[in-house]
Amino acid sequence: MIGKENVETTHAGDEPGRCRYPFAAASLLVVLLIVYGNSFFGEWHFDDYHNIVDNRNVHLQGLTWQDIRPTFYGIAVEPQGGHVSRPLSYLSFGLNYFFGGTDVFGYHVVNFLIHVAAAVFLFLFVCRTLKLPLLRDRYGDRACDIALLASFLWAISPLQVNAVAIIVQRMAAMAGLGYVMALYFFVRARTAETGGIRWGSAACCAASALLAFGSKENAAMLPVSIVLFEVVLIQGATRETLSRVLKFSWIPLALIIGLVFLFSDFLSGIFQTYEVRPFTMVERLLTAPRILIFYVSLLLYPIPSRLTFLHDIDVSRTLFEPWATLPAMLAVVLVAVAAVRYARRTPLLSYCVLFFLLNHLIEGTAIPLELIFEHRNYIPSMLFFVPVAIVVIRFLDHFSYNRGLQYFLAGGLALLLAFQGHTTFERNDIVRSDLHLWLDNVRKAPNLSRPRINLARHYYEAGMYDDAYRELKTAEDLNRDTNLRQIGLASYNLGVYYLYQAKDLDRAEQKFRKALERFPGHPFSIGGLALVYLQRGEVERAHALMQKYGPGHRNNPEVVNACALVLLKQGDAGGALRMAARSMNLKWSSPQPWEIAGEAWRRLGQWQKAAQCWEEALRLNPANPRALLALVELYDRLQDKPALTRTALRCLAVKGDAPLDEWLEGLARDSGAAAYAPAPGTLVRIIRKEVCSELTRRKGRSDG
Repeated sequence: MIGKENVETTHAGDEPGRCRYPFAAASLLVVLLIVYGNSFFGEWHFDDYHNIVDNRNVHLQGLTWQDIRPTFYGIAVEPQGGHVSRPLSYLSFGLNYFFGGTDVFGYHVVNFLIHVAAAVFLFLFVCRTLKLPLLRDRYGDRACDIALLASFLWAISPLQVNAVAIIVQRMAAMAGLGYVMALYFFVRARTAETGGIRWGSAACCAASALLAFGSKENAAMLPVSIVLFEVVLIQGATRETLSRVLKFSWIPLALIIGLVFLFSDFLSGIFQTYEVRPFTMVERLLTAPRILIFYVSLLLYPIPSRLTFLHDIDVSRTLFEPWATLPAMLAVVLVAVAAVRYARRTPLLSYCVLFFLLNHLIEGTAIPLELIFEHRNYIPSMLFFVPVAIVVIRFLDHFSYNRGLQYFLAGGLALLLAFQGHTTFERNDIVRSDLHLWLDNVRKAPNLSRPRINLARHYYEAGMYDDAYRELKTAEDLNRDTNLRQIGLASYNLGVYYLYQAKDLDRAEQKFRKALERFPGHPFSIGGLALVYLQRGEVERAHALMQKYGPGHRNNPEVVNACALVLLKQGDAGGALRMAARSMNLKWSSPQPWEIAGEAWRRLGQWQKAAQCWEEALRLNPANPRALLALVELYDRLQDKPALTRTALRCLAVKGDAPLDEWLEGLARDSGAAAYAPAPGTLVRIIRKEVCSELTRRKGRSDG
């Protein structure tokens, strides 16, 4: 431990309400269950898909080392070529998948339990902190009450909703749990009466730190927080203490550098990634103080109208643009300086302030991340409500002479807590539905493009094409996003609309080219442009496009799929198979490479292999008419009567009320960009024959 002196130990009889610990834990569990109970059936959102749903690395099929090892590599395609990335978070997703697949309920339950555990350990940490020798005289008599109130205020704050209700943000919650556990066990080790407890607590502290580091990179500030705790709250902020700490300052620095680079490639090419942001590092640093003040305002005044997923904020271009830039910067600097200056006089308040600022450093300063996310307050806000709880408890104690007034004020406090809990409950209800999440976001940030694009996706999937087009056109006109890679996304989606719905190939080509202008090399737009060419029958033009862009996107499934389809259209079935196999390894949840492989095997006369590929494509998209028709033809060749009959009947169910021959002719005409082109005459004959035979067999069984 830092320093030579041992702190005064806490006597067993002085421990803060040990008998109240079970009550505190139970009350936190019950209240949080009420507040977050409506989040258990929430949908997948945003980054959930590429981190969990489409991420084969976390799709655990067993619990052997060979099965578990890929989870440590996050979303890397090939573990051998990737970097360890948030291994414990991804392992937790893998375990969820192993036991429940993609059923969201289990994931939400785990998220909730992590949050409850974090709240309980926050209570224990604050409670034990308030009984330290430097603080015991001031707060020791009400330590348990202060800690419980502070934990409640933090745990039910609406700003924690995203970290709890959005599955992928378990990363932030797990890091927070490990962080606060490490702090608690550190304090326990420093105040232990016996060597056994001291060393046991130290081991638990180290294990908790590994949990935090292995969950998310922002936990890298933990060593600094521990050193700061030692200086301010245990040894006292004196010159002698600071002098001793300087001798050991390399330890936390080494831990921060070593562990971050050990577990993740988070910082690799950090400055190069500014090329995808509409702001420079200087502008981001100028904006950071305004964001910090905004976070503080949300913590103190979390009304529903101010809470959303993607916030819209003007970037600070200079000290005076916008005008609040310089005042915000001065305010943050003055608060930080005051916290350091008065650390000896007001150690607890100073530590809480410095803790908040310190734990925003990684995600809120130089690293070119998104400007604002509410879940980034999960760790920084852990001690935010401690001073608030102290003021409230002392205020109530001040009126102890008047029990009636005291009960009245306590009732008012209960109403405020109920209001905060209700706000969180309402926010959970919005976040539970992906559609409601983006509707809410569009209403609260109407000038951002990305919420409208995501909302349009919902409209498109629901068949509300006019609404989807309206949102996409607005998003394209706004052209406002904090990620330049998203700038061309509205144009790309409009291209998809014109390609598949409006059947306007010229407009589709125009939009795909516009997307490529806004984001050069946009892989989805490259693939879309190739499909336009293929739909027109311009195979050589599509081939030239793939020669231009394909080599630079060998690991992008959209471009690889397009390359495979072009090869198939050129008659190179073997080349198409190789590219389709590559695409399967990149993104196995897409039916496209299976369709291409199925058609390639069919052309090579390998009907059994073709049928297996088309069955997999059908599994991934059960309403895929081309997969059904291809299987009808293949099962007819294979003389598999049961499979043929079953598939023919499914074709009739999928086609709906449309006449069979017209339905098939429509699919045949629209096959330029499809792997399989149905032969209407042949398929009509096979399907009608099988359906009639099946009806005859059923009638015979009925008559019998």
